[in-house]
Amino acid sequence: MNRFLFVLLILMSYTLYSDAQEKSVSGWDYLWDQKAHEKGQIHFSYGYGQPRLDNKLFDYQRDSTNFKVVGVGPFYWKAEYGLSRKLSVALSAGYILYKSEWTVNRTDPFTGNFLPYRYGTTLHDISANLRFNYHLIVTKDVDFYVGGGVGYNYFMNKDFTTYSPEDTTFKSQFKLPMPISYEMSIGLRYFFLTRTAIYIEAGIGKSILQAGFVFKFRHRKRL
Repeated sequence: MNRFLFVLLILMSYTLYSDAQEKSVSGWDYLWDQKAHEKGQIHFSYGYGQPRLDNKLFDYQRDSTNFKVVGVGPFYWKAEYGLSRKLSVALSAGYILYKSEWTVNRTDPFTGNFLPYRYGTTLHDISANLRFNYHLIVTKDVDFYVGGGVGYNYFMNKDFTTYSPEDTTFKSQFKLPMPISYEMSIGLRYFFLTRTAIYIEAGIGKSILQAGFVFKFRHRKRL
């Protein structure tokens, strides 16, 4: 009899615990939403932009002999959280690697000959913006939005030259803008899979156009 009461007590305790757990979990049940954007959703994206808006960075050497600028990027990364059905906040980051080169004719200190030497610099352009998006049209597969943000722009450069006596004294000069980053764009996402989309944006920032992939993560179900 005592054993029966003990087992009954265990079963009742388990039932009450399961019921309480079900009620507590139901409000935090994680499901995939039926729309491309929704409150509480988390999106991660990465993309690539073109053309680079680098026309003013190297104006100081633009008239130098054999001057050229090449670059890789901008690469974009974004992490976005849905504040409401219409508004989301995101951290947007960008990166560009530039390399500029030009030629300067100098007297060779060892031979006395007048020879062309290569000068240049590599420049790392890194930005981070706080951005807000307003979602105009949202369906199951499509998210059409406008957005913009501001933040900080960091530049880091390293000079190089083939003229040995100036290996440690040569310093390039730039017309660098203020260390303020900004972006404004209009964009479209298309979810070809439940959790994966392609996106394209057009506007102003590090580039005029950018495109890439978006990954949607689970979010808390509304009560």
